[in-house]
Amino acid sequence: MQTRIFRVHSDPGHAWVKVPKTFLARIIGEHWRSVFTPFSYERGEYVYLEEDEDASRFVHWCRTNSIEPVFKGASTGAATRYSRIRNYKPLSPL
Repeated sequence: MQTRIFRVHSDPGHAWVKVPKTFLARIIGEHWRSVFTPFSYERGEYVYLEEDEDASRFVHWCRTNSIEPVFKGASTGAATRYSRIRNYKPLSPL
């Protein structure tokens, strides 16, 4: 099984896994958006999968494709500051 590193962004209330959209299309297929909830976000070429349900689904799809995800953390750096990810566009099916 190969490993791949993904960045986790967090603030005092939540965390998100940053994943390239092209990677999701490769491991899930062209209808990858239907796998995730609108509690995740997107901006540009990336999706920010919420830590609860969507991140678990992501791990499942990685492992189904013989990829072990490794998560590296990053936070807002302040105990009271919310991440700008909260202002990104909610993930929606096309």
